[in-house]
Amino acid sequence: MRTSHKTEPSLLRHPVAKGYLVHGVTAFGAVCGMFGLIAVADGQPKEAIIWLAVAMILDGVDGLGARAWHVRENVPRIDGYTLDLIVDFVTCIVVPVLFLHKFHMLPNGWSLVIGAFILFMSALWMSRTDQMTDDHFFNGFPCEWNMIVPTLYLLESPKWFTTVACVLLALTQLTNWKFVHPMQVRRWRPITISVTITWLAIVLLMTADLPAHDEVGNYLLVACPMYIVGLGAWRTLRDGALTAHDDVLPSVTG
Repeated sequence: MRTSHKTEPSLLRHPVAKGYLVHGVTAFGAVCGMFGLIAVADGQPKEAIIWLAVAMILDGVDGLGARAWHVRENVPRIDGYTLDLIVDFVTCIVVPVLFLHKFHMLPNGWSLVIGAFILFMSALWMSRTDQMTDDHFFNGFPCEWNMIVPTLYLLESPKWFTTVACVLLALTQLTNWKFVHPMQVRRWRPITISVTITWLAIVLLMTADLPAHDEVGNYLLVACPMYIVGLGAWRTLRDGALTAHDDVLPSVTG
């Protein structure tokens, strides 16, 4: 009887191959950003929101893979954290800011000024050396404009409200006001992830249904940002309430 013996692991099992796969998923977010930019330039809000959603999904998946497969140790020549920041600057900041301007979500004559302010403050936040607390809450608004802008667009928010929301969030970016990381903060993590997934599903469903608007969808659409802001407010006002022993999840970005 002939038996076969595998002397080496298959490519998919190789830790270095897994590491490069994770980095490839992260880098593909930049491609999503390119298609998002093209969609905005072509005046296609539905396509732009879909590409932002795809980039957000990739951003969540690559972190899980990086932690599970120890990418930092297996592929040390590529800094996953830097790669993630580069991609996020495009998909989380540049595309949403252009979206605000292109689809007239801000007051006439102020669109470029407010957009420039968001870019300016977000660039500073991306450079912070204290972006996260020990329990993995963000210090300041973590440039999740890819969540805020589609929500405001689908809600058809008045221009004054969009302006106030964007300016206030941008102003927090150099403060220590806390915002939850959906994947890394352990306390209430099942709820946080469920709310985030529900929000993303509602965004995709409402985007596909444009130009129609569902009243129930509007209420559900607001739930996730309100939950995120509320949890951040709780953490800010009760600074130190969460302990590293109970709530820290080791962070390894891809």
